Amino acid sequence: MYSLKSLVSGLVRRIDHFIDSLRFRLVKTAGVEKKLPIKIATYRGFGRPDFLFVQGRVIVKKSLRQLPPIWLAWINSFHKVEEGASPNAVLRISIAKQNFELITDQDGYFTLNAQLDPPLVLPDKDPWQKIHIELLGTPWTNEIRLSTSTKVLIPPPSVSLGIITDIDDTIIHTGVTSWLKWEVFYNTFFKTAANRKAFDEVATFFRELRKGASGKGFNPIFYVSNSPRNIYELVKSYLKIHHLPKGPLLLKDIGWPYKVHTHPHANHKMDSIIRILDIYPHLQFVLIGDSGEKDPFVYYEIAKKYPGRISAIYIRDVQDLRRRRQLEQFLEENQSVVQVQVFESYRQLAQMSADQHLLDWQRFEAHTHKH
Repeated sequence: MYSLKSLVSGLVRRIDHFIDSLRFRLVKTAGVEKKLPIKIATYRGFGRPDFLFVQGRVIVKKSLRQLPPIWLAWINSFHKVEEGASPNAVLRISIAKQNFELITDQDGYFTLNAQLDPPLVLPDKDPWQKIHIELLGTPWTNEIRLSTSTKVLIPPPSVSLGIITDIDDTIIHTGVTSWLKWEVFYNTFFKTAANRKAFDEVATFFRELRKGASGKGFNPIFYVSNSPRNIYELVKSYLKIHHLPKGPLLLKDIGWPYKVHTHPHANHKMDSIIRILDIYPHLQFVLIGDSGEKDPFVYYEIAKKYPGRISAIYIRDVQDLRRRRQLEQFLEENQSVVQVQVFESYRQLAQMSADQHLLDWQRFEAHTHKH
């Protein structure tokens, strides 16, 4: 049975689609479709030599008037959220002489889940492979030709461990526990990537965790967050500015959900993690999140669903008394599947990880002092 929230969300989505459809009909009627500032927004993909997962979006950019610098950053962020979608656009994705044609959905998104035959022949050193994306046409014009490229992560066959981590309040302070989440809104729309605050020693920790205990490995890192995909470039920028390792970003569609989840903790994050585990059935994973929202519960459900696949679950304590009590009660009742460990600082987490032979403590210490 559908809830009131589901019915309202479906209605809002239909209204949004109607407005987009009306807008493009007016554009075509006016004969200015060739002047539309269309863009292919790309996201880093991932896969195996024989399989590829890639997502992106075809959007219509909105122009900005000349504004004072103090407002420009906020307006830029807001317009990332308010960019128009381009539904039913036709694209071609190419890698190693293999081509795939896709059509965007009603929100302008496209997704490629494809077997590669023959499998890719990969270089020994670079786990990132380039793919080309070409826009072949849209519902209002078949004459447009745009192309771009992005990278997909294909871990080396020697890899045995992957890392999946949340971003907000796990890596970078967001304020998800603030009243009505006002800090989330403020940090997203009023702070630039350079002004976002990362937690102490977080970059050193993730770089060392990627190298593994030997210091010579390449444990792939996947960033899975409920931040909207519309601010993908902003998120990518502040990960780069704070020297976090490069990895695929799986962000959330800001639109209303397509389907109603029956599981109480099912969401974008759970779906994304399950996709990663299914694509890499030979890997074990470390899951890292925070106690601000549902990370502990989602991660624990994942561990139950995939016995033996989760090496460790680490949860950052956001220092909220109510959430801490909820987490403590949950951990008291549910520690039989996999141990959930709570940390307050990344130095503490590095020690926990070293105890489990996931990284080298002395190398972490040395690089911490170096920075």
